[in-house]
Amino acid sequence: MSEMEYGLKVCKALPERKGIHLSNEQGMGKTLLSIRSHLNGLTKTEQKVAKFILDNSQDIIYHSVTELAERADVGETTVLRFCRKLKFQGFQDFKLSLAQDLVKPSDRLYNEVTEEDDASTVKQKVVSMHISSLEQTSELVNHEQLEKAISVLHDAECIHFFGVGSSGLTALQAAHSFSRIGKRTMARSDTHFQAMAASLMGPNEVAVGISISGSTKDTIDNLSLAKKAGAKIVVITSNARSPITKIADIVLLMVARENPLQGSSLSAKVSQLVLIDILNVGVTFKMKEDALKVREVTAKAITDKLY
Repeated sequence: MSEMEYGLKVCKALPERKGIHLSNEQGMGKTLLSIRSHLNGLTKTEQKVAKFILDNSQDIIYHSVTELAERADVGETTVLRFCRKLKFQGFQDFKLSLAQDLVKPSDRLYNEVTEEDDASTVKQKVVSMHISSLEQTSELVNHEQLEKAISVLHDAECIHFFGVGSSGLTALQAAHSFSRIGKRTMARSDTHFQAMAASLMGPNEVAVGISISGSTKDTIDNLSLAKKAGAKIVVITSNARSPITKIADIVLLMVARENPLQGSSLSAKVSQLVLIDILNVGVTFKMKEDALKVREVTAKAITDKLY
């Protein structure tokens, strides 16, 4: 008997409990079926998590663990314990399984592009999607937080950019951009080297953490080391209620509604890079002539590299 067949059999045998209705199993993915099959073994608080997920499954794949905990009115540890009881390594592992059940193959690329679209239509929809993300990011960024970020980056003796995976590539680009205006910067791709660099930061330095989900463990751990060392913490994330925001001094929000199957979406990366560019331009204006001189010197340094 398969896991799904077993889940269906158990679900049909269970009575309704705590306001959780056990009908309409047809078409339900194995992850939700697994939740229902485990109901009798869950604590009251874990059942609150289960009910919220069953009632809001389509939205859960876009939530952070903090956001789910808040909306289900439980602690984050309860959510993690719930995931482990369902044999998942953690919340991200659970979300990936749920997304595989819920997201149609045609939706895994871009939500508004269909298989019937020709190349011209795909072009228009993808460009429109990026424009929409940027417009929404512009509306979402808090002006006061943005001003503070520009100020602390301008005053920083050195800026360390932290990120892994796709956000790690953004961190490398950010370090390059700020070095071109004369700021001392650092961005390492290896998380062990990131940890060592973070632990050696000082009060006059700034750590910029980049994470779309706001739940990337390596980035959060390294930012925690930097904060403990006395550095100021700026984070760029799409989740206002996520673990990374709890250690931040300044939070800059960007729009990136991607599910676990859309990791490294270019739409999210564009939003990240635009925020980096806004910060770079803001710091450039504060540095004025000094930034211009550095740009000229660095530009001349590579002129013989071009035909």
